[in-house]
Amino acid sequence: MFILPRIVAIQDNLKNIGKELEARGYEVVHEDYDGYVDAILYDSDCSRLSYLHNFDNVIDMNRGAIVIDVKNKEINKIIYALENRAYESLF
Repeated sequence: MFILPRIVAIQDNLKNIGKELEARGYEVVHEDYDGYVDAILYDSDCSRLSYLHNFDNVIDMNRGAIVIDVKNKEINKIIYALENRAYESLF
């Protein structure tokens, strides 16, 4: 059985996206969260992939976490990526 990702970590500058996700039932957390997450959202315009190192302690290595670059994405595309675990090229 596939479980939809429900705990999503975001960068502090993505608060608007965080509010949209919370309105749709997602739990949104930030870098200081002390538990596992299902997804990590970042904006490649504002950070580099090295930023993801901040989340090393929140990824369940048995289940993994989807990493989504939200740069130029509307909320519906972000939710589609979350719910379908749809990956994109990182480069």
